[in-house]
Amino acid sequence: MRCHTCDTETDARTRECPTCRTPVGSPTLYPGARVRPVRGVGRAASAAVAATAAFLLLTVAVQAVNALLAERAADSRDTETFLLTAGVLELSAALLYQVAFLVAIVLVIIWTWRARTNLDAFPGAGPTNSDGWAIAGWLVPFVNFVMPHRVVASIARESLWRLSTPVLVHVWWGSWLVFLFAERFSARSSAAEYEALPYPQTSTDFQAYVDHYLTATGEYLVPAVFCAVAGGSLIVLIQSISAAQTARIARSMPTGPILPGMTIAATADPAAPDQAAAAAPGSPPSVGPARASAVPDGPGGTI
Repeated sequence: MRCHTCDTETDARTRECPTCRTPVGSPTLYPGARVRPVRGVGRAASAAVAATAAFLLLTVAVQAVNALLAERAADSRDTETFLLTAGVLELSAALLYQVAFLVAIVLVIIWTWRARTNLDAFPGAGPTNSDGWAIAGWLVPFVNFVMPHRVVASIARESLWRLSTPVLVHVWWGSWLVFLFAERFSARSSAAEYEALPYPQTSTDFQAYVDHYLTATGEYLVPAVFCAVAGGSLIVLIQSISAAQTARIARSMPTGPILPGMTIAATADPAAPDQAAAAAPGSPPSVGPARASAVPDGPGGTI
């Protein structure tokens, strides 16, 4: 028989499909299980993650621009304009980054929770953590250094039909941790150096600002690179997992039109035709693997 989840030809004597590890004869989704869409929020989360990385790179570029402004201010001695312009540039870039970062965190948490809860509807999936950790794992101090990696690793294995965690999950989390520590260190170091700078009046004072901004450019570049690597890896993971879960859910949907008030019946058990024939003598049994169908007032969620 063919696997209802991936269409792989399976041997009835085996316990599970060799491709997707769905138990032989099991439906694509558990009967009555609720699934949540992940593609839309996945795209929004990917866009927010990309914006976060872009705005962090902008903060690096601002340091180089401020170094150039300090050089020009040394000739004009326009101290007030230089300090105001440099401050506005840094503040604007920092605000854009912080807003994008917060939006990305919220959307990634929502996507993670939806993708994790969908695993409970997939026969053969064996997540190791409860769906509550998909949210709490990001928020609980110290636990958030480990739990998000474990949750996403489980989601990736079960959604992409992998026996081991994809390497990209490790790349994403390792880069993210390096970014967190490097960004905090560089921010504190740069702030301390700036506080020690004199009020710019002489050429030597302005040169001190030029040196500071050039040094800050190098310091900020390290966490920005790791943020870009982590962001790119996470975007690929979100898109691939979302596509895999969406395709699996679509396989359980009815092929005909769905009208308002209709519900989706869960995929029937392979033994159902025999039971139906026994319950209604003389009625023709159904042939082939059963699929979900749209029926009024049936089991499943109302559309």
